[in-house]
Amino acid sequence: MPLDRPLIALGTLAAALSLFAADDARAAASCELHMVASIPAKLSARNQLLLDATINDAPVTIQVDTGAQTSTISKKFAVRMGMAIEEMPGVVYGLTGEALNEKTRVRTLRLGNTVSANEAMVLTPVGGDGTNGEPVALFGADYLQNYDVEIDAAGGKVALFSHDHCPGQVVYWAPEYFKSKIYYVGASPLHRPTMDIAVDGKPLRALLDTGAYTDIMRLAVATDRFDLSPGAPDMPKIGETKGIDGRALETYQHTFQSLTFGDITLHNTQMVIAPINTAAHVASIGSRLNTGMGDQPDVLIGMNLLKKLHLLIAYSENTLYYTVAAPKQAAGQ
Repeated sequence: MPLDRPLIALGTLAAALSLFAADDARAAASCELHMVASIPAKLSARNQLLLDATINDAPVTIQVDTGAQTSTISKKFAVRMGMAIEEMPGVVYGLTGEALNEKTRVRTLRLGNTVSANEAMVLTPVGGDGTNGEPVALFGADYLQNYDVEIDAAGGKVALFSHDHCPGQVVYWAPEYFKSKIYYVGASPLHRPTMDIAVDGKPLRALLDTGAYTDIMRLAVATDRFDLSPGAPDMPKIGETKGIDGRALETYQHTFQSLTFGDITLHNTQMVIAPINTAAHVASIGSRLNTGMGDQPDVLIGMNLLKKLHLLIAYSENTLYYTVAAPKQAAGQ
């Protein structure tokens, strides 16, 4: 009988090891990235990050705008498609200076292999009608924050991942990468990602804004923090844009000695400088909406920089992961 005891112990040990192996396998599976959709992306001549989609079974182009709080759809497209228009209880302000107080509901929206139904979207007077190649809608924080979002503009791809993975296990495309903490603008539940940067050694807060075509600094920051003067030789006027009240807003440009973005430092960086002031209902350059919130970023990091990075905005971790983008391979290479 004593000889049987080691056999029983070995059998128990084997069963325990089997259970541990099963637990390890389940843990590994829970850590894996779960891709919801992978969508081909392209950059327009104006640095817009565009995706192909279908809205109510009509093929359309939409813009990815991490700087926008709210997803919008062109009123021209909604009218052409016969979509019902509803009044909104609140008001937001858009680039054209009009108060946006209307919305519509999208019966079906297909993006890659994901389909959503009965989505409410704010109507905006800008955008295409679905016949001229212009984007008819943009996806803002209310949509994007439900996923961890990979953006590889150079590789022509945007991917959406579910939040159910282990922290830090997201960069599958490179053995080494950078990461930076991200924050969210204001107290709104709509998450627009911002991060700490430095310009000429001065710490600033920057909004990661795929809806902005270039890097933009608020005029108040340029004058208060850098002693720059509009119209001076080192800050010449370069054009105008329209404010929300219809008046012309002058835009300027300045070359800063350095821009430190996480672990990357760029030299001789040109920035557009504009009188952005969301607290005064002044619309900024780009496609985002503002709601008069006073908590404003100092700088918008736009697509002229972001297109040079392969990045993943991990909304679930409040972390940005990124590498320098690899150029897209031509067919046959």
